Amino acid sequence: MKTSINKAIEYLLARGNLPILYWLKKDILEVPVDREHKNLQKFASRIRILKAQRPNGGWCQRKYEGHPRWEKTYYIVETLRNVLKLYNFGCSYEEEEIRRAAKFLFSTQTKSGDFRGAYLNEYAPTYHALTIETMCLYGLDKDDRTQKGFRWIIRNRQNDGGWVIPYRTIGQEELKQRYNFEAQLKLEPIKPDKSRPFSHLVTGMILRAMAASPTWRKSKEAQKAGELLLSRFFKEDKYDDRWLPIFWEEITYPFWATDILSSLDSLSKIGFTIENEKVQEATNWLLSKQTRQGYWEAGDKKSTLEDHLWVTFAVLRVLKRFRLFEL
Repeated sequence: MKTSINKAIEYLLARGNLPILYWLKKDILEVPVDREHKNLQKFASRIRILKAQRPNGGWCQRKYEGHPRWEKTYYIVETLRNVLKLYNFGCSYEEEEIRRAAKFLFSTQTKSGDFRGAYLNEYAPTYHALTIETMCLYGLDKDDRTQKGFRWIIRNRQNDGGWVIPYRTIGQEELKQRYNFEAQLKLEPIKPDKSRPFSHLVTGMILRAMAASPTWRKSKEAQKAGELLLSRFFKEDKYDDRWLPIFWEEITYPFWATDILSSLDSLSKIGFTIENEKVQEATNWLLSKQTRQGYWEAGDKKSTLEDHLWVTFAVLRVLKRFRLFEL
């Protein structure tokens, strides 16, 4: 084990860019990173993203297609992707651009507490969870709006304790008829059929938000979500979104959808240990995927070397949290 870990660390030290080296030294090697943190302010990719920020605080490159409300979807998705990248590039809530981005994301929150707009006017628990997770990463866990978002999550659980995308709980024909006419885009969002089984895609993303929150990571709701997620490891989901078992193996970083790596990361934060049989099975699978060169490959077919390096760092961090190695 120690030899393979050292090989991975050496690979990152030899090929990692400045942000990767910063996080490697900070979270894995636990050595001073003051110089790296200061230099990150001049990191080209960070500067390029910040310069592309729109006046409303968000990011959007694509022009909307069809109904104008789709433009909001593009803004939400791209803004979330960029603020997650900027977090990895060393940005904090102290930066004006991050405060503006947070203001934009908070502007998508409804009176009910959910962050809406990614699926037009339908409830979007996946993007809702991503938004809350992002706020927690930037230290906004105790913000009233973040906590309001968590309370919305708790109110909208399935009877089994997990979560779904509500519009997935109705028939496809009913859903198509609902959106036949532009006027119907103003309909109230579909409420979930709470008797239906949970989606592990959605539940895993919500668990990530809870795991990122000092307030919620030790809650009974997080514990329950963790148990549900473990029960589905390497199995198919109950709904059409990323339902094939193979999607568990498409590990990526920054985390987005639910996969084995993102799930283990959450479980390691909320108190699960390597003594858990399912956790042990998943970490063994992860260890088996290390390449001869020492790194782990990102699951996306379009992944670059940088993607592989970020995934390798994320794997090392999970293994360290589960106390599978000591330096």
